[in-house]
Amino acid sequence: MILARTDALIHGWEEVEARVNEFIRVGVDFVLIEALPDREAMQRAVDTFDIPLIANIIEGGKTENLSAVELARMGFAMVTYPITLVAAHLKGTRDALKNLKKTMTTGSPPQILSFEEVCEGVGFNDYWAEEERYKFDG
Repeated sequence: MILARTDALIHGWEEVEARVNEFIRVGVDFVLIEALPDREAMQRAVDTFDIPLIANIIEGGKTENLSAVELARMGFAMVTYPITLVAAHLKGTRDALKNLKKTMTTGSPPQILSFEEVCEGVGFNDYWAEEERYKFDG
């Protein structure tokens, strides 16, 4: 599968059309037009091009933040949320550090996950099970 991306919208719709049409000509499978600002531009893209389009939703970015269901109804074949997990990780880290700082002199920090959940989440349980297979009994 070949995905082609264009950031040409900053040069105008005509440049987007030229690039997407060239992508179609050379046989790509999907196209992502970066920074479509609103529903109207998104719908225009879906209506204009006869190729599966991918929506790229960056929370707080240039493209209107629509749900996957709304995007599918508009005709998008796929949607990416490329910074969602990074943002969640950063928020979680900041919150944990704030809480740790706040509780350092007043008591125990809040437990975010149990030790068992952490071990499962990072794969320790699988590692320890594998380790048991290779234990030398003497």
